[in-house]
Amino acid sequence: MISKRIQAVAAFIPPAKSIADVGCDHGYLIIEAFRRHGVDYAVAIDNKEGPLASAVKNISPFPFYKQVRFSLSDGLCDLSEEVDAIILSGIGGHNVLEIINSGREKVRDARLIIQANRDLEVLRAGLAGLSLSITREEVIKEGRRFYEIIEFTPVDYVPEYTEIEYRFGPVLLKEKSPVFREKLEKELERLKNISEDAPEIGARIKEIEEILW
Repeated sequence: MISKRIQAVAAFIPPAKSIADVGCDHGYLIIEAFRRHGVDYAVAIDNKEGPLASAVKNISPFPFYKQVRFSLSDGLCDLSEEVDAIILSGIGGHNVLEIINSGREKVRDARLIIQANRDLEVLRAGLAGLSLSITREEVIKEGRRFYEIIEFTPVDYVPEYTEIEYRFGPVLLKEKSPVFREKLEKELERLKNISEDAPEIGARIKEIEEILW
């Protein structure tokens, strides 16, 4: 069964017809992309033999198997094709930034669809510095966990965001979806339960309260 998180990441793919899935793991995202989102070519990339073999096994029963190239490699180093979208999901923000920074020329005009597990503030700031603009964001909840999905689009300038936009996301702050608000409310509750009387905790509480009001 394909998780809600993977379904949500895959929903960012259209109108892309060709994709590269970096850290493809078991290949479920590629399966979802072909079955539901009109993709006709994919590169499945993973730097570990086990997950890549699992992706081959899971994708091989489908008719689109021959439209997938499997690559045992690091990051974007083996991406020779020009694709419409590059997806990095379930990876830490620092790792994503390192992958894109070292392979920026491989991105070309592709959109980046990123679901990073942590360090999102660093990720947003770092990719903006590489002339990648934040064009779409969404927060989803699966079980008790929240996941943020961010789309970056290459531009010919260095976009600038405020510190609070780097921290919480410019599109998320603008739209303030119910799930985004729920995530901030949970974070606010966690911060208020910290007994430590630190100035930075108080500042963070005030910042979140101002967003929610």
